[in-house]
Amino acid sequence: MTGEEQFITAIIEQAIVDCAYTGTSAKKIKFKMEAIDWIVGRHPEFLNYCKMLAMDVDTIRNKIIENVDMSYTQKQKFLIKDEEISIA
Repeated sequence: MTGEEQFITAIIEQAIVDCAYTGTSAKKIKFKMEAIDWIVGRHPEFLNYCKMLAMDVDTIRNKIIENVDMSYTQKQKFLIKDEEISIA
């Protein structure tokens, strides 16, 4: 694996970690929201990274969705509802 491929893999891995975040840090909840949107929303950058790694976009996206708990905890929902977190 080239250095570029390792870097792209690390970005995708971090997005997966961010999607599964269960804590209450406003900054990390914002990262969670963005990561979920990046993967589930079929962001062009995510699609391009998958292609660069020769991964089928739908297969990897579906595997992530099936295997990563992207739900929000009650505390996270409360913080989001109170608009303490905004995606700018």
